[in-house]
Amino acid sequence: GKCLRAASARYQTTIFALFLLAIASSLLLTSASRPPRAVTGILSGGGRLASRGAASWMRAASGSSSARALADGAVAHGELLPAELVARVPHREKLVLSFVLAFLEANALPAQLLVNGGYVRDLLLGSVPDDLDLSLCLRECDPAVTVATVMHGLPGFALERPELNVSSVTITTILSDASKDKNVDTAKAHLVVGSPPERIEVDFMPTIGEETYDEFNRVPERDVRGTPEQDALRRDLTIGAMLLHVFQPRGSGPSGGGGAAAPEAAAEALQWRLLDFYGGLADLQRRVLRSPYPAGADASLVRASVLRYAEERELARKMGLLPSDGAAGSPARSDSPAPAGAAGEGAEALQVVWWIKVLRDDPLRVLRALRFSAKLGFQLHSSFWLAVPFALSSLQSKVAGSRKKDELVKIARAGREPLLTFLDLSFGFPLPNATCGGGGGAPPP
Repeated sequence: GKCLRAASARYQTTIFALFLLAIASSLLLTSASRPPRAVTGILSGGGRLASRGAASWMRAASGSSSARALADGAVAHGELLPAELVARVPHREKLVLSFVLAFLEANALPAQLLVNGGYVRDLLLGSVPDDLDLSLCLRECDPAVTVATVMHGLPGFALERPELNVSSVTITTILSDASKDKNVDTAKAHLVVGSPPERIEVDFMPTIGEETYDEFNRVPERDVRGTPEQDALRRDLTIGAMLLHVFQPRGSGPSGGGGAAAPEAAAEALQWRLLDFYGGLADLQRRVLRSPYPAGADASLVRASVLRYAEERELARKMGLLPSDGAAGSPARSDSPAPAGAAGEGAEALQVVWWIKVLRDDPLRVLRALRFSAKLGFQLHSSFWLAVPFALSSLQSKVAGSRKKDELVKIARAGREPLLTFLDLSFGFPLPNATCGGGGGAPPP
């Protein structure tokens, strides 16, 4: 248990230092007219704050068309979004998507256009979506076609096709230093859209597939021609791993002519197919935060690929995730049901081990998960607390301070109540200890 107690102490020290920054940010960002709560209220009322946050979110969302669509089962994997959800997408963003699809068609590029990440989550939750992030699935394209070559073609295409209502495209970044380190081809573009003109920032990246590791290098080589399902598995939370495949119905694209109104009509005619490979919809309904994981995979093989270093295997043994001989062991019991198609001990093992991988790949995801739990009032799956110790050292020493600051400023901007709930989540639940069987569970309400 000594190793686990040290890990727990490091966790609380790290979060406490970051929380002090968040408190300072909150004092600047929240209204000065609201009286501050007493420190005793902060320390004793956090659990109730989580419940109130969840209740307020449910009241706000329960009457929305999105909530009704989720409850009625009108939204499902592989199905088109109902019209009431599509209507929530701003028209100017539909113009952007229609423009990109017209470019792909004009250049005979058989690429899938996918909306990813928080945009899909917010749309399904009934919020106004923002931060348009797009993925291009280039598997069927010539190997010379990359995100960079597509980006280089967009500015000229806007000049050639002014009728598409995108007056200019400015590529601000291609292959950032971070992307080079991860061997990922990404880009950021500013598109001036519509009349009156409005600038929209859009991130582009490929769908990323399998990762392969060199024995002497912890930075993986990434397949930038992955499938949408492989790309979704890389995400940190199932509710952010859903994708929208956007396409034009046959014969309705802007390239078919039809006068000045054709681009507007083509944008509104877009169809949106939901891709939910890892149970994100079910988790939205259950209000649970967990990582995607490869259901059906062999748990022992996944464990061997994830716990690749001696120190990780030793920590797993101390936490009861591996027996003393290092063979496949049983993880702590999960408090939330596994998605359809996964059952029993194998699913529980996969959930824990895969979340270890998710947090280790980017330790900042520890703070992201806490932030989303506090902001949305969602419960963290118990496997999160089993996975956290594997990411603590890197969170402290390898994640840039500016990234930690940005994450804490986001929770501060969410308001005082989510910020206090964040504190309760960070300090109100001990990390699992090997001496009590590697237990775990969500923080008590």
